[in-house]
Amino acid sequence: SATWRNAYLLGALELRQERPASGGRAPVSPDVVRAMSLDLFFDYLAVRLDGQRAEGRLLVIDWVFADLGQRYALNLENCALTYLADRRSERPDATVTLERAVLTRLLLRELAVPDAVAKGLITIDGDASAVADLFGLLDDFTLMFEVIEPKRS
Repeated sequence: SATWRNAYLLGALELRQERPASGGRAPVSPDVVRAMSLDLFFDYLAVRLDGQRAEGRLLVIDWVFADLGQRYALNLENCALTYLADRRSERPDATVTLERAVLTRLLLRELAVPDAVAKGLITIDGDASAVADLFGLLDDFTLMFEVIEPKRS
């Protein structure tokens, strides 16, 4: 099939040449992140979670979106990030109240959590470091990666 043929040819190319340049594009554009529904957004956070760094961590964060009138309960446990829409946790580590656009800026690293708090863009009831820790556990992907050989140092 074409899929297997393409994988084979890419592997052969890697063995013969250096890894192709990524072209300088980011893995996801800001426009795509802005267009995501909140459900998709929290799924994307879960994909970006670095499981090894999250090992042994337990975080429960409630998110309240003042502009949308929506609420989410986010749970980090067993190296997995899960969420429930329209829910409130019994004992969250932190409750974050913000607008959707601010969450996008946090994810794109245009804004740090302490700066957002200082500017009054978000309100955190509870442990503010839990929210900063969550964003610190997110991985940044490279666009191109080697398919055949192990990661080179």
